[in-house]
Amino acid sequence: ALFHNSRFSSLLDRFAVSVGYWKDPYIQYFVRQAKERKAPEINRGKLACYYARVHGVSYLIKAFLKKTECNCQIVNLGAGMDTLFWRLKDENLLPRKYFEVDFPMIIARKIHNIKSKPPLSKPIMESHSGDSLLIDSHSLDSSRYSIVGADLRFSSDLEEKLKKHNLDIRLPTLLVAECVLVYMTPQQSANLLKWAASTFQVAMFINYEQVNMTDRFGQIMIENLQRRQCNLAGVEVCRSLDAQRERLLLNGWEAARAIDMMKVYSFLPQADVKRIEGLEFLDEKELFEQLMQHYCISWASKDSSNL
Repeated sequence: ALFHNSRFSSLLDRFAVSVGYWKDPYIQYFVRQAKERKAPEINRGKLACYYARVHGVSYLIKAFLKKTECNCQIVNLGAGMDTLFWRLKDENLLPRKYFEVDFPMIIARKIHNIKSKPPLSKPIMESHSGDSLLIDSHSLDSSRYSIVGADLRFSSDLEEKLKKHNLDIRLPTLLVAECVLVYMTPQQSANLLKWAASTFQVAMFINYEQVNMTDRFGQIMIENLQRRQCNLAGVEVCRSLDAQRERLLLNGWEAARAIDMMKVYSFLPQADVKRIEGLEFLDEKELFEQLMQHYCISWASKDSSNL
């Protein structure tokens, strides 16, 4: 299921960039453009939801980077073919160190692309200092960017691998999980959240995934995914915004918030909204609103230094 999610997110990202939802000059090096203009399962509602996700998560990440003046580290959990490291470097917003974690099979593919494509490898070399850069088929470690192959369901193994790549538990740390926790059992995701809350003195966790999944629309979403052999093992935690908040607080975080994607969409600059709504005709506004109400961004903090 996680492999399916990673691949679909990458295709959606590539398509959204190709039709002008946002700019990402690096995604082309990881994902080939589909031959047809639009994959059958990608509709305008999904693209607008994805646009709100990209901008909502990015807003929180940049707020954290600005608060810490980039004297922090980011751990991107289940990163797939994400290009955030390169985009932050272009904006001069790189943290002290940026980590990506995913299954070894996904990591191997990403490292192959980085090694074979200079527009990806050059920025890593430019930001690197100190000893020689370490790279093999399942991990990459430079002074500012690391990719680690690990299974997020086993946090002790995850911590050991991150520490080998110079994770600093004293630094303010931002952890990001986008459509990752829902593919783990509630106990497995609770263990990961507890590990993060207990490991770092100052930390923030951003989670993007489904919400309101007990109503009819949510049940149809689950059935559609099951037909594609995609099982949401952690869907019971996605009952409501309150359930998303409670899960963070129960697992050691001091403060937590959650908002659905319709709310995020309403916060986007109106000029942006007008521009993306002009890209493709939205014929089913009610369906779009229902979809947006079934995804959310939740975030939690642990802040011993009143950052």
